[in-house]
Amino acid sequence: MSNGTEKDTGMSDKIEIVQASEVLFTEQQAIIQSLKQDLEASKKKINELQDSVRRFAADFDNYKKWADKERKTTQRTAAESLIKKLLDIYESLEKAVSTVNNASGNEFKDGLKMIHKEFSRILKSEGLEPIPSVGVPLDVCRHEVLMRKVDNDVPEDTVIEEIQKGYLLNTFVLRTAKVV
Repeated sequence: MSNGTEKDTGMSDKIEIVQASEVLFTEQQAIIQSLKQDLEASKKKINELQDSVRRFAADFDNYKKWADKERKTTQRTAAESLIKKLLDIYESLEKAVSTVNNASGNEFKDGLKMIHKEFSRILKSEGLEPIPSVGVPLDVCRHEVLMRKVDNDVPEDTVIEEIQKGYLLNTFVLRTAKVV
């Protein structure tokens, strides 16, 4: 009987091993299935993020196009506005040139003074103002020194002569004054 019991024990060991293998296989299948679900969820999330990146890139590209268009429109509008203001002066100059032979010296001179005054008014209204130079201390941000002269009547580093006017446009240096 011991032979039969050993066979039964060996067989039951094999059955237990097979059952344990089946349980292990089932657990591994469950883990694999869970990993597959996680992988699919991750792929879905990646696709969603890629779509978001594409939309963001398209939105940014559209914004750049819009900003460029706005900049061009603003430049065109500013140029149109300034040119409209300058047209009256241009036409006055045309009239002055056409009448230079027929006008007396004083009429021509008065006409030029009037044109200069109007032109100055328009430039000032746009924020343009001359940089003070002669008699003021040298400011390297506003004055470009072309030459140095010693003059004992004025303090050192004081501008004594202006070669070319400098201008500020809304407090920013548009052109430095060329000075001695």
